[in-house]
Amino acid sequence: MTNDAASLTNVNEYFGNLKIHTADGSHLPITTTSDVSPSLTDVFVSPDLTTNLVFIGQLVKNDCKLEFSKSGCVMQGQQSGMMTARGPKVGRLFPLQFLLSPFFFPFVTYNSTHVNYQACHKRLGHPNYNVLHDLLESGFLGNKESPSLSVVQFDCNSCRLGKSETLPFPIHTSHVVQPFNLVHSDVWGIAPVTSHPNYKYFVTFIDDYSHFTWIYFLHSKDEVFSVLKIFHAYI
Repeated sequence: MTNDAASLTNVNEYFGNLKIHTADGSHLPITTTSDVSPSLTDVFVSPDLTTNLVFIGQLVKNDCKLEFSKSGCVMQGQQSGMMTARGPKVGRLFPLQFLLSPFFFPFVTYNSTHVNYQACHKRLGHPNYNVLHDLLESGFLGNKESPSLSVVQFDCNSCRLGKSETLPFPIHTSHVVQPFNLVHSDVWGIAPVTSHPNYKYFVTFIDDYSHFTWIYFLHSKDEVFSVLKIFHAYI
């Protein structure tokens, strides 16, 4: 993927439905496809990209062999053995120069360190062992040479609290016959971490008859008291 097709060949307008999904959830349009070299074809061109990207899986699919080391990366043809690209190691990236093209691509998908399973567990929403194992075997978590997932012991407070048993609630004996006869309310706050709009509290109201629920996100105690007064006055 690149944002500039000036140094590429065989540039063709793209009419497909694919889009580039970025880390912030936005979608970038693909305008054209082109080639960098005989070993790297069908490059997506999107003017909104901020850097050029090459995916190792695509290079392997294109019959390329890659070797990574502390000194850099070397790419060869799988059958011919001829070197087609090389580049140094810069931090955790490998800026790769194709020998038949002045175009540079930084590798951003290769991670030379072992997979941090606990970090993946938290970032993916606390999935269980089976889900992480399947992701690892599919290569979606990075380096498959990491230690076996089965020997990693998770120490996740959120999982322990979420799966712990709660004390039973008292038996509810009220018999309401219409909405707003009985409304349960609760206030939560101050939040240890504020949201992006800087909300620190939320108030819930649950109608006992219909179970309809209202949730209000608020910035301060004054707003909490105002919502409680208005709601109670309304019902």
